Amino acid sequence: MDEVLNKFQTALNCEDSHKSLYKNWGKGCTQEERRKEILTNQKGQRNKNLDNFRGIFLEYINGVEKCNIFDTEAVSYRPNIYVAGFNKTSRSYNNVLMLSEWLIDRPIDFEQNWYVVPCPKGVRTLVVSHNKTTKFFTKNGRFMMECKTGLPGGNQYNTNKRKGSFCVLDGFYLEKNNTLYILDLLAWNWQPMTDGETEFRQFWLKANMQELTDVSEISKTNKVVFKILPMVDCSRASFNNFMMKYPHFENNFPILDGLLFYHKHAHYVAGETPLVGWLYPFMVQEVLGYDIPVHSMYEDERPNDYITQSYFIEKFVANNFKKNMISSSTNMEEEEEESIGLEDTWQSLESLYWKDPSTN
Repeated sequence: MDEVLNKFQTALNCEDSHKSLYKNWGKGCTQEERRKEILTNQKGQRNKNLDNFRGIFLEYINGVEKCNIFDTEAVSYRPNIYVAGFNKTSRSYNNVLMLSEWLIDRPIDFEQNWYVVPCPKGVRTLVVSHNKTTKFFTKNGRFMMECKTGLPGGNQYNTNKRKGSFCVLDGFYLEKNNTLYILDLLAWNWQPMTDGETEFRQFWLKANMQELTDVSEISKTNKVVFKILPMVDCSRASFNNFMMKYPHFENNFPILDGLLFYHKHAHYVAGETPLVGWLYPFMVQEVLGYDIPVHSMYEDERPNDYITQSYFIEKFVANNFKKNMISSSTNMEEEEEESIGLEDTWQSLESLYWKDPSTN
């Protein structure tokens, strides 16, 4: 609970920083300068990046998985292990996905070194297949579901115990059609891919997924459909054609949420990075150039009260901040009520189970 309270307090302290973020555009270090700095330092960060993800690739799978903490039926709320929300979120899978920043200026090397990805409206999801099953987590590490899939290690028929079968994917899950739209690759058969550049990760992902013939449809051994999202080169002709395409998904399903822009040489890092940018289609001309043709349907999606991108982002951040604060407050109240309701039970079991948390 102390950890939850600390995070909540941190969020409160960040409100002013959110406001100043957009107030200070153009001052100090620009987004382009940060991109250059990251790319320059990236080569020396490979070992550090691997260490950050080692908990998923090695120790976590061999250690925490044995505890079955994601099996909600197996969790017993005893005083010696109880923490509010214990079985809801995995610390190891929290802050793992690479997240975008708002793209607020046109990269100097946009046509040479960037990709664009159409992103469907869905739940951003971390997928981990291992030990004959596949588990799905939200970007915050919250457990979503578990099932058999055709991914490496995802069912009893495609697990190689000697070599090890393992896979970690980043994507969007859409419950309505039970499909995981793959965005990126973090690991494949115990081979971490986070220190590889975007170009290489995409090549590896496509080449290996093509060999998995049973992931494109529902079957006894594959309970979720997997589809790779197209990653399109941002050269002038290619990007112009991309922006004039409507819809990007057949029959406009799923609905296009927005566009992600990936630098071709970006390594996969946890958290937000300027090497991955986000735009709504109606923002493209304002940020990337009015010489870019944009389909009229995207222009029609512009909100009636839209003024500029900076004004839109400031309102967007403020609204989401309020929603998150309300949600966090509600969750904490529910957890406190739950802990109070269990207090009598804990007291009766205390002599049998209690341990000082600091000794665990």
